Amino acid sequence: MKLGIFGTGIVGRLLAEKLVADGNEVMIGTRNIQNTLAKNEPDIIGTPPYIQWQEKNTKVKLGTFADVAKFGEIIFISTFGDVAINAIDMAGTEHLAGKIVIDTTNPLDLSNGIPPGFSGTVGNSLGEQIQRHLPQAKVVKAFNTLSMHIVVNPQREEGDPVLLIAGNDQGAKRSVGEIAKGWGWKDIVDLGGISESFFLESFALLWIRYAFKNNSWTHAFKLLRK
Repeated sequence: MKLGIFGTGIVGRLLAEKLVADGNEVMIGTRNIQNTLAKNEPDIIGTPPYIQWQEKNTKVKLGTFADVAKFGEIIFISTFGDVAINAIDMAGTEHLAGKIVIDTTNPLDLSNGIPPGFSGTVGNSLGEQIQRHLPQAKVVKAFNTLSMHIVVNPQREEGDPVLLIAGNDQGAKRSVGEIAKGWGWKDIVDLGGISESFFLESFALLWIRYAFKNNSWTHAFKLLRK
C-alpha cells in the first residue's frame, strides 16, 4: 500500500520506519524539501536533523505535502498541531478527497515552555477542525494519546494498553483498527464520532503532563473492565 505522512519530526519518522517495515511504500512530507535537507541542528524538541535519519532510511521518499497527498492511499497527519491545517492547505484539499486521513496531532500550547498547556476546546478540537477542513475525507483521530514509539510497538510487560479512536466513518475506523492490530494492539476502543476528538486530545495531555513530571516516557493506560 502507498502511505503518506505529513511531518518529518520524530512522530513521522517512527511511523515511516514501522510502515516500511510492514512492507508499504511510504512518502514523508515537508513544506520545503531543500530547507529540510539543509538543516544540520536538532529541532525544538531535540530530534536530530532529517538528513541524518534519511541516510539510514533510504526506502522512505521525501516530498512536499502536495506530493504526499497525491501519493498516499491513506494519509497520516503528524505535524505539530498548530501547523496541521496549514499543512493541509499546502497539500491541496482536493488531493485528500475520499481518502482516509489519520489525525495523530494534539493542540498543545508551548507559549509558556514545558510542560505544554492545552489549547483545545469542546466542539473545536483539532480532529474536528481537520474534518471540517476536509469534508470529503474520512478523518480518524487515532495514535495521539501516547508516545509514537509505544504506538508502533504496544506490547508491554505490564499488560495490553488501550487505543482510543474516533471518527465519523465506520469503514475508515475499521481500516485504522486493522493497521493497529498489525502493530500488536489488542484493545481498541471506538469512542464514536469525530466530536470525541476533544477527549482524546485532552487525554493525551494527561499522558504528556505525567511524562514531564516524572521524566518517564514509557507509560501507557489500560481500561479495567468487569
